[in-house]
Amino acid sequence: MAGMQKKYRRLLGLTALCLGIAAPASAATFKDALDHAWAANIPLQTARTEQFDAQEQASRAWLPEPPTLSLSGRSDQIDRNKGMREWEAELGLPLWLWGQRDRAMRVAQREREAGESDFDAARWQLAGELREAWWEVRLAQTGLIATELKLKEARRLETDVARRVKAGDLAPYDLNASRGLLEQAKSELARAKTALLKAQEQFRTLSRGAALPDHDEPLAPEAPASGHPLLRSLIAKAMAARARLDQASADTRNTPELSFTLTRERGAFDEPYQNLATIGVKIPFGSASRNRPRIAIANAELAEAQLMLESTRRKLSALANMARAELAQSRETVARQQARLELAEQNFTWVDKAFRAGQLDLPSMIRAESELADARLQAARARTEASRAASRFNQAVGALP
Repeated sequence: MAGMQKKYRRLLGLTALCLGIAAPASAATFKDALDHAWAANIPLQTARTEQFDAQEQASRAWLPEPPTLSLSGRSDQIDRNKGMREWEAELGLPLWLWGQRDRAMRVAQREREAGESDFDAARWQLAGELREAWWEVRLAQTGLIATELKLKEARRLETDVARRVKAGDLAPYDLNASRGLLEQAKSELARAKTALLKAQEQFRTLSRGAALPDHDEPLAPEAPASGHPLLRSLIAKAMAARARLDQASADTRNTPELSFTLTRERGAFDEPYQNLATIGVKIPFGSASRNRPRIAIANAELAEAQLMLESTRRKLSALANMARAELAQSRETVARQQARLELAEQNFTWVDKAFRAGQLDLPSMIRAESELADARLQAARARTEASRAASRFNQAVGALP
């Protein structure tokens, strides 16, 4: 019996070590998992960057639109055919209106900023999903180890009860009760394995097959709310909507066009060709009714962006407050579970001495060992939940590795 107790205590110590927070230096980190999961978005991010480059380059061009070339010819060959010929080439150059180019450049720049901040917000959202999936796996691992220990305790109890029933010390009813506990422990172990498999599969799907992080996240310093990736994205969208509204309000007409026309003509076969040059300006007219739909659309986009920004700012503030409270509560739980563990270790020492001296029976010894195992597991779970609370706090304040 003493050898079995020593073996069981070694198992408890190994379990506590497995549930510890420490990890080898070469272990995967959350940053590794996030980078691996985000790698699938890099081609899209590159394509968007090229799109923004093209838009910005177009806004910086000397002409708002490509120049046009018109060619035409005229002759009297159909009826008289006296040699009248006329050839005309016209080059049209669209021109920026005063301030129009600056407004177009501002819109292109704001849309670039909004697009880039959208990717930051998407990465932050992916980090939140990945954090939750990661800690679900860690908690499922803790639960699996707990059920494995419970099963070992149930088997040990069933074996001991069977021996004592055979010796006549206990009734067959006690053996049935111990076997019922064993079957219950087996069912709990099966459920714990299923829960772990589900959690692992979800993390594997989100991370695209990345290794599970072994290092806990360090607690990030609390930064100003304006630095949150989601807020930055919404602020950039609001600024882009403002730039489009300014553009729609100021650009009330199409761009004018400067034309250069070269004409080569003659009136008859015996007349020489003459060359004529013409310079013209085409000025389109604008009206308030024509531009009102564009202004209305831009104004609605701005109002929507501002409303979303204000709503999100309040939600993120509440989220940060809840994460802060959860972090403080988890730290208190760690302290309480650690105190409970110390009491359970002290009680086990006393019960062990009494059992060796023949002052307590075997069920009392098993209860003390079970309480010690549960205290160790609850302390390990509390540490895991405290680490998860730190990750949730990082997510709430917008911290990314």
